[in-house]
Amino acid sequence: MPKIVDHDERRREISAAITQIIVAEGFERVTMRELAARIGFAHGVIIKYFPNKQSILAAAVTQLYSGVNERLAGQVEGYRGLEGLERMFRALLPFGSEAVLRARAVIAFWNYAVHNLELSAIHRENNLMWRREFHRFLVEAREDGELGSHVDIDAAVNRIVVSSAGWQMTAVLLPEFTRAAHLEQELTTLMESLRAPEKQGMSPRKGAAQVAPSEAPID
Repeated sequence: MPKIVDHDERRREISAAITQIIVAEGFERVTMRELAARIGFAHGVIIKYFPNKQSILAAAVTQLYSGVNERLAGQVEGYRGLEGLERMFRALLPFGSEAVLRARAVIAFWNYAVHNLELSAIHRENNLMWRREFHRFLVEAREDGELGSHVDIDAAVNRIVVSSAGWQMTAVLLPEFTRAAHLEQELTTLMESLRAPEKQGMSPRKGAAQVAPSEAPID
C-alpha cells in the first residue's frame, strides 16, 4: 500500500529547516540542491513543493509569522484594555532563549524583505495586524477609563511597535543589555506612561496568567 504523505506537514518541515539555515549562515549562496541535501530530502522533492528559492523563503517567513500569531492569540484571548496590551507587548519582547532565536530569524528575514516585494508584503501584513490589535486595546482602555488623557493612541502604537523591534535587534546584537530585568523595566515604564494618574501602579488582575519567558514570541 502506498505511503500516505501529509503534504502540508512536508511543507512545514522544509520551511522550518530552511529557517534554521537562514539564521545560521544566510541564504544567498546556498543552492536548491544543497538545501535539499542539508535537510534530508531529494532535490526532486523540494522542487515539487517549492519551484525556486524565492518560494521557499516566502513559505518560511509565512510559517514563522503564523507561529507567532498563534501564540499571541492564545495570550490575549479574553483580555481587553491595558491588560490585553500588556500581555501582547510582553509576548513580543525577547524573553528567554527561544524568543531570542526567533528574533534572529526575524532579523534575517528583514534583510531579505528590504529588496523583496513579496517578503516585504508579508511583513507589512502581519505588522499592520499587530498595530490594529494594539490600537484596539488602547481604545478599550480609553473607554474603560484606564488610559491617561494625555496619551495619543496613534503615537502610542508607534512607540510600542518600534520598541518591540528595537528590543529584538538588541537581544541579538547586544544581549547583555536585554536581560529579563531590562525587559521588565521597559514593560513597566511603558505601561505606567499609558495609565491614567488614578490607575498608576496597578498590576494585572489577580489570577491572570503570565507569559512564560521561554514561550514569549516575537515581531
